[in-house]
Amino acid sequence: MSALILYVLICGGIGAAFVCFRKGATVRLAANCGRGALYGAILGLAFYSVSGVGGSAAMNRTTPNVTHITEKDFDAEVIHAAKPVVVDFYATWCGPCKVLSPRLDQLAGSFTNQIKFVKINVDEAPALAQRFNIQGVPTLLLFKNGRIAGGIAGLPSSDALKARLKSLAGTIASASDSR
Repeated sequence: MSALILYVLICGGIGAAFVCFRKGATVRLAANCGRGALYGAILGLAFYSVSGVGGSAAMNRTTPNVTHITEKDFDAEVIHAAKPVVVDFYATWCGPCKVLSPRLDQLAGSFTNQIKFVKINVDEAPALAQRFNIQGVPTLLLFKNGRIAGGIAGLPSSDALKARLKSLAGTIASASDSR
């Protein structure tokens, strides 16, 4: 978060300085220092978004409900797990993966005692990606008793993901949840 603030402040300052201290004709979009700062801040936000400054490190961290594992931990954490496991195959450069990660973490909180959630960076574990024929990211593989019980390729809606998780957990969705 501090990197985001830093980007916005620096670019906002540059935008304001550019408008306030330049000589010559005015620019309509940035006619005053305030507008220059605003447009600079917007550009700073854009630079932050595409640079991936906070993205890759944040995505590779274990969250409260989803554990980041490595290739060497896979069999112990997934194949030999006592309960069903959802494996999120992702990449730090993948936009849909960045959307899915917090969504999955939030939904995982509802299934804490029923399903184990792990995530694997395909760039750090290419042999696993090949072993399970991961063609694109994000891909979720659902394991039950050490075997693949299903999968979801791409970015599912929250409702579709919740329905699949309920099915994996063996719970019956109530009529109010299936909207």
